[in-house]
Amino acid sequence: MSGNKIKKLHRRMTLIAVFPLFITVFSGSLYSLFQFFGLDFFWLMKIHTGNFFFINLQPLYTPVIGFLTIAAIISGLFLFPISKSKYPN
Repeated sequence: MSGNKIKKLHRRMTLIAVFPLFITVFSGSLYSLFQFFGLDFFWLMKIHTGNFFFINLQPLYTPVIGFLTIAAIISGLFLFPISKSKYPN
């Protein structure tokens, strides 16, 4: 696979993954912060796990987030250039 194809794949994948990952990180961080102050906003944990009030995506949300994260990491690793030694043997 050429470098441009990998870049396009990685860019598209991260554009798809950024919104659900942001929701997960933001809601989990807020929930932990509020827990520290003794406040319990359980609805944040529901959003964190994919239950968006009227739409319940809990069975699919976590595996999709995990797959997108792993795929973005792997495609991102392919973007690193292959280093060539300055001093070949």
